[in-house]
Parts: sequence; C-alpha cells; structure tokens
Amino acid sequence: MRKHLTLPLFALLMSVMLSACGFKLRGLYDVPEALRQVALVTASQPSQIEPELRRALEINGIDISTSARYQLEVLQERHNRRTATLTGDADASEYELRSEVSFRVIDRQRDNLALMPERTITIERVYSNEASNITASASHENLIRHQMQQDMAQQIVRQYLSIKPGS
Repeated sequence: MRKHLTLPLFALLMSVMLSACGFKLRGLYDVPEALRQVALVTASQPSQIEPELRRALEINGIDISTSARYQLEVLQERHNRRTATLTGDADASEYELRSEVSFRVIDRQRDNLALMPERTITIERVYSNEASNITASASHENLIRHQMQQDMAQQIVRQYLSIKPGS
C-alpha cells in the first residue's frame, strides 16, 4: 500500500521544489501586463520567421492584435547556405547555414516612437553533407533551419520583453 503513495508524493514534492527554485519550461517568461498585446508586422512575404515568432509570442500569453499599442516589426530577413568544407573530389562535405533577422519595436500611441531601435539577430550553423544520402541531408538541413527559426524567435521575444512599457 505504501508503494502506491510514495510515487505520487515524490512527484508532488519534485514539482513543488522545481517551481520554488524558479524553474520554467524553455520559452516561458513573465510577461508584464502592458506587453501582453502586440501588433506583428513582417516586411518579407512570405516570412520564414513569422510562424515561429507567432508561436513563441502566443506560448508566452502575448496576444497578436492589430490594435495593440506596441508593434513588433520584422524589417528584413536573410537566409543563405554556403559550402563550408570540400572533400578531395571537390564535393561539399559541410554546409554553413546563416540566418539574419532585423526588427524593432515601436509605440504606436506615441507617434511611432522606437522603444527598441533596429536590432539584428544572426545565427549560423554548420552541418555535414552526406553525398551518398541526399534525402537525409536535405531533411537534416530543414530540421536545422527550423531550429534556427525557433532560436531567433525566442531571442526576439526575450528582447521584446526587455523594453520598459510606457517609458
């Protein structure tokens, strides 16, 4: 009978300890009330960062609304791939993926005052190319690109949350 009580009690104790030490799942932040609504504008159509940025904002309880006081503007996106290393036969053995996103935050109630002037986030990743398995290499590249978009979206959300509302 005691074995049945021990596991739930242990799980409850661990969850209390984790919450007491400030543990949170990755990507979850304390959002000030004033920043819980934002307008999201992207210059690139279609935007590669927008789906991940929307997801990161919504996960953190930030509503995307065209009537919000603050506007997060994705000004420019650049994504490219280049050969990082070559084999002896001059085939690509590694590729470098690079993504850059420029953004800013404005206060629409204060004549579009830039609360956060233009900033650029750059992420680079290198991955091995398997010439014998092109399908695996292509899916690996897609996975890495997706992870890069997630990382950039998290960085943008963190920087958005660093602004001082109404100041």
